[in-house]
Parts: sequence; C-alpha cells; structure tokens
Amino acid sequence: MREDRMEDYKKALGWRLRWDVVRGSLPVLDLIGCAALLAVFWQYYAQARALPAPLNQIDIGAGGFPTLLAVATLIAIVAVAVSAVVRVLDPVPVTWVSVRRPLYVLATVGLLVLQSIYFEQLGTLPSVLMFAFLTMLACGERRPLHLIGVPFALGAFIYVVFNLALAVNLP
Repeated sequence: MREDRMEDYKKALGWRLRWDVVRGSLPVLDLIGCAALLAVFWQYYAQARALPAPLNQIDIGAGGFPTLLAVATLIAIVAVAVSAVVRVLDPVPVTWVSVRRPLYVLATVGLLVLQSIYFEQLGTLPSVLMFAFLTMLACGERRPLHLIGVPFALGAFIYVVFNLALAVNLP
C-alpha cells in the first residue's frame, strides 16, 4: 500500500497543466518567461532609441533614461536565461514550481496591460485607484479595508510625491 502512494507521489511531481495549477521545471519556466520578457523589452528598447537625442553633451535627453533602463533590463534577462540554461544542463535534479490559480495570474497580467493602455485616457489618479482595486481583487484580496485603503493610500502617495513635492502635472 505504501509503495502505491509513493508511486502516485512521484507521478504528481512532474509537469502538470490544469485549470487550478500549472507545475513545471523552474529552469524551463525561467526560459519561457525570459523569452516573453526579451520580446517586450526589445520592443521597448527600439522605441526608446527612437526618442530625441539630448540637445547638449552633458544632458541625458528624452531617450537616455528609457534606453538605459532597457539595456539594463535586457542584460538582466540574458543573465537569468544563461543561468536557466546552466541549471537545465546541470546533473543536479531540477526544482519544480507550482503556479496556483494561473487564470487569476493571467487576469492580473491582463489588468496591468489594460492599465498601460488606458492610463492617459483615464488620468493618473482614477487609473491608479481603479486598477489597484481590480488587481488586488484578481490577486485574491477580499478584506474590504485593504481593498479600499491600499488604492487610496497609493493614490495619495503619488499625488503628494509628484504634484506637491516635485510639481509634476500628471495626466
């Protein structure tokens, strides 16, 4: 009887794709994530390079910081990918990872993409308030005080830092 349970346990440790859990090898999942991030940040890098050059030599210019951010992120992505390849080729047993509630994870990613699309149309504070609330719901938060308090605290922090302290008019 005990050997049957061990056999079931060993079978459960491999790849698994179900609606409530995705389980896979950490290095392989790292490589999949790196490929997705590489595509996104390569596009970001291309758009940052298209921004205007600085007017003088000591200025960073409109595209300087985004380009620097893109290059640093691309280097980090390549480093993680190389590490994942080394772990795949290593004879040591791989680490397995379970992503619980993958549909909620995808919903959260979708909300973040929607926020980036509608940020300027909605404005900073309404966008932050609405999408912080929806993201917390998608992540499983159900406590009313947190669902209300965190978006308002985040919106207040952004308003104080950008509008009052830095005098930056946000959309």
